[in-house]
Amino acid sequence: MAPDEPAYLRSADLEKVLEHRFVAELTSRLWLDGCRDFEVLRSEVDTSGYDLVVEARSVLRHIQLKSMARGGKKRSVTVNMRLASKQAGCVIWCDYNPATLELGPFRWFGTLPGLGLPDPGDKVARHSKGDANGSKNLRGGHRVLRKSKFVEVPTLGDLLPFLFGYDDTDEIKLLRHSICGTLASTTPTWLQEVCAGHFDNIPEDLQWKDSVELAHLVEGYDLAARLGLGDPFEFDERQLAFALESGSWKGGPAVLWATLFLEHRRWRTAPIEPDPGMRLLLDRLCQQLIERLKRA
Repeated sequence: MAPDEPAYLRSADLEKVLEHRFVAELTSRLWLDGCRDFEVLRSEVDTSGYDLVVEARSVLRHIQLKSMARGGKKRSVTVNMRLASKQAGCVIWCDYNPATLELGPFRWFGTLPGLGLPDPGDKVARHSKGDANGSKNLRGGHRVLRKSKFVEVPTLGDLLPFLFGYDDTDEIKLLRHSICGTLASTTPTWLQEVCAGHFDNIPEDLQWKDSVELAHLVEGYDLAARLGLGDPFEFDERQLAFALESGSWKGGPAVLWATLFLEHRRWRTAPIEPDPGMRLLLDRLCQQLIERLKRA
């Protein structure tokens, strides 16, 4: 390739170069963070919905990579819906500097491992090239994923927790920075202590019906964004579906607190009260949150 040859003429080669660079920077970051037990696999074909499989910190991620020259105007990408069959599928959209191939910033589309790929929407993608008649036919297995559905992430280091999760200590720090509730003078003493960051003061027998003030000590939508959970309502639907199937809720203390906030928002606007079985599941959410807070 001549130095002045346009990059788009060798776009497949450029994609591979950027993929190798992403893997090198990702594994370097994991190594420097003390994670020495990781594995990277590449897909031999591009029909499986993912480009990379990365396992680290006991999390297996199937990753579809997208790229755009820094300053580019692209407003959407296409996603292969086979990725939705993977329990920890995600899409990472990287900007890159055309002069140096430096990566960043990044965009993240995913949620907790085990909850599957978030809903990309129902707009079916079209082929980029027309047929003999010039028509760009639909690609039934692909969806158009708008830029607005991604969470912007400045650096690859900031992306790691979205991929492989925060540990409980980091989630506790996130919670302490997220508490924003203003309390009345009649608020129970234990709740005032929690507002000051003393989470071990939460009553061990706290139930769903008494947890609304606790839930709203944090701004749950902002917390969900900081945790990389994706669209909060879509995340909560998947979290609830998992809980109904398994009898427990996924996540560490900050994820469970965000879930408690979102569940209170759900039931505040619901036309009915939760039935006895649902109340038991919501009580279980409270108990899991308390257990993870006290453990941390």
